[in-house]
Order: sequence, then C-alpha cells, then structure tokens
Amino acid sequence: MGNKIIHIGLALIFLISFTSIANAGKETMIISSRLTSSPSIYGNIVTWSDTFGNMVGMYDLTTGNITGLGYAQNSPSIQGDKITWWDGGSVIVYNISTGKETKIDNTSTPAIYGDNVVYVRSKYVDGQPAYYQNAEYNSLYLYNLSTSEEVQLIPYTHDLFGTHPRWGFSTYGNKIVYGRMNRVNPGEYSANISIYDIPTKRISDISRTGRAGGGKIYGNIVVWIEYKNELMNVMDVYMRDIAKHETRQVTFDGNSTNPDVYGDRIVLEKKYRGGEKWSSDIYMYNISTNETTRITDSTYAREPAIYEDKIVYIDSRTDPEHRENRDIYLYNLSA
Repeated sequence: MGNKIIHIGLALIFLISFTSIANAGKETMIISSRLTSSPSIYGNIVTWSDTFGNMVGMYDLTTGNITGLGYAQNSPSIQGDKITWWDGGSVIVYNISTGKETKIDNTSTPAIYGDNVVYVRSKYVDGQPAYYQNAEYNSLYLYNLSTSEEVQLIPYTHDLFGTHPRWGFSTYGNKIVYGRMNRVNPGEYSANISIYDIPTKRISDISRTGRAGGGKIYGNIVVWIEYKNELMNVMDVYMRDIAKHETRQVTFDGNSTNPDVYGDRIVLEKKYRGGEKWSSDIYMYNISTNETTRITDSTYAREPAIYEDKIVYIDSRTDPEHRENRDIYLYNLSA
C-alpha cells in the first residue's frame, strides 16, 4: 500500500476529515476457518463465533492455542479474563484464568465488564420465561459475579433490548449502552440508543432519530450507526463524548457500519460496490486528529474490533466467489 494522502473536504459543523492509506503496521492471518463472525479482542485473547457449528472460539496470541468453548447463538463478549455468550437459553460466563463456567438461566444477549454481566430476561403475558423471538415483554438485568446478586434495571416492556446485533449491548465502568426497538404503529418500529448509569439509575438517550443501532462504549466515547433510509441500507457512523456532551458525525458516505472504539480510535467497515457484488474494507478514524486511515485493501474485510494497537476482522479473500471461508486477520498498528 502506498503513502499517498488524499484530502477530502467535508462541510458539516466545521469538521474536516482526512483519509489516508495505512503505510505502517503488519497484517497476519491468525485463524483459517469457515463461517466465522464477529471477532473480538482483549489483551492477547481473540474470540469469535463459528456460525457453521454455533460454537465460541478462543485464540491465545501468545501461545497460539485455539480452544472451543461451547455452543452459542450469539457472538461472544470478552473483557479482562472473562468471556460471555448466549447458548440459546442461558447466558454463559467463562473465566479464562480458572476455567470455571457460570450459567444464568432464561436469559439472552449478554455483555460484560469486570464482574458485571448485563443481559435480557424475557417473558410471556402470564409471566412464564420466553425466548426473545416470541416474548411479549423484555427487561434489562445486571448480575454481579462476585456477589451472585441479580438486579433488574428496567421494568418489563414491549421494547426489544439487545435481541439483535443492530440493538446490542456494550458496557464500560458503570455505564451500559443499549439499543432498544419499540413499536410505534403496527408494523412500524423505532430504534434508539440509550445509556443506563448504574449508580444513579439514570437513563439518557444518545440518539432520538428512531433509526439508530450498534452502540459501543469505551471510556467516555460512544459510537453507533444512524440508518438514513427505511430500508436501512444507507448508514453512517456517529460518536458522542458523554463527558463533553458533544456529538459528531464520523462518516459521510452512507456505506459505513460495524463501528468499535478503543481510546482515541474508532474502527469501522466501509461497504462499496465491487462489480456485481458488495465489497468492504476496514478503516480507522482518529478522534483527536479527525483523520481516517484505510487499514485493508483486500475488498473482503469486515466486522472489525480493536484493543490497544491490535485490530481483528474477518476476511474472505481466500474464497472470493462464495465467501464461506471467513478467516480472521490481525492488524498490528505498532508492528
């Protein structure tokens, strides 16, 4: 990749964004597999979901060991030495250090930070536990792994909390970012991003457009997607600094999705038409400098996650026709 810098002027709230091609760092394929999805990374551990076998995988960058952790119906969430996922009926928390599993029954779609696990409980009208697909009511809960104490955070409502990747969870410190989809009219729904503050129990709306999704939080920065049309195929990435009470539009092309954030960096996926098929690559946005850097040029990269100087993502360059080989790559910015 070259080092030519392209300067693109964008007039919106005094913002000017620059796009450049990454000319440093090292890309390595770490997992060769079929039908992987949604990799995540923390420290030297990479996790992902294998949709072919509905399994959670774990890879240790230090030792090179690969471990299958169990059956899963959603993508795993990792933080510290703990990984959590939903197996279709219960939330599972796996402690990497001890090998111990904690199971929380009749729950779904978890996220984790420290000893706090956030998830959904669903029920029918008569109060019986339900799967989220056919539940009349859903509620947000928090479970502390140290005390084994469970707390209901939000009353049961018709809203869907985190029951689809578009409205999933993210948690950092004492804050929970979650998407909720509520029915406005028969067949018409509104999707927004909110923050729940655990100590104060206060709920703040990040987006009120009714077309938001995919919220992630790190520190004081929340990133999400705003869908620009009813078909939800035109989308841009937004961010909010909750300490400064400032919201910023990050992308302007209508093809950006799957944001993740760590420190001063936001990684995202840009989709574009490549011949008869859609193609995609990974980009990184620097919050301080307002500079956007293109990380990959394979045209088959997607679903990025970032931790410190490491970015992981899926790439189908070895199977461009069918795209069933979804290998996991690691891009080290400091290599």
